[in-house]
Amino acid sequence: MFKVHQLNNRYYFEIPDSLHNRAILVVNRIARAAAGLRPQMSNYAGDQIAENVIRFEKGPDDKVFMKLMRFNERSADSTPNGLYRSVLNSNFEPIAAAFPVKAYNKESKSSVIDVTDYLSTENEIFYFSSQMKSVLSIGAIQADRSYISSIKAFPMNIEIRTVRTYLKSGAAAASTIPDTYELNSSMVLLPAVPMQPRYYDARVGFFARGYVDFDADPQGVKEQYLITRWRHGAERRRH
Repeated sequence: MFKVHQLNNRYYFEIPDSLHNRAILVVNRIARAAAGLRPQMSNYAGDQIAENVIRFEKGPDDKVFMKLMRFNERSADSTPNGLYRSVLNSNFEPIAAAFPVKAYNKESKSSVIDVTDYLSTENEIFYFSSQMKSVLSIGAIQADRSYISSIKAFPMNIEIRTVRTYLKSGAAAASTIPDTYELNSSMVLLPAVPMQPRYYDARVGFFARGYVDFDADPQGVKEQYLITRWRHGAERRRH
């Protein structure tokens, strides 16, 4: 996917220009769960705790921005009177992080950024979503008891393994004993050409995701649902 460098306990991503503005899926899971009570049958190894889609983008002043992509509202009508431009202007993507470029590799046309501090800081991109923190009564991060275990690069993904220690919150805050988790974040490069979507039908038991379609009705908008599809290895190779 792209190179990962480790130097003196610092981790660096070397991101090629060709991967800027490419959609990258980030899936966070519990690798090893904290011991103790398990509220709402959660807090087991393998449980998913967050999912995001990000993209890297070159910014001004030798910076690389990491933007969080949103898909709640869509329009494909880019004609002069279409709503595509309006939808874009109403859904300006948040800059989740900004990384100063530490070096440029002119041969491979790539930028090197230091991600150590960001991965060491609590954030919803690579760790628990705010909803899961509430469910699991997770409080403040304990930085002196949290660290990056490893970052490994593969052809289509990057695997980040971290140990995170948190104080308890809510009704469990009376306890001074923290919870320690080992978490795994998978960064997966999504296909440049997306899969053909299929509309959801309530008569068939598929998982589905919804969005607001501004092209569906000339008199207004419509909430559409698409079935969740997984691309298998054979399909991925064909594409």
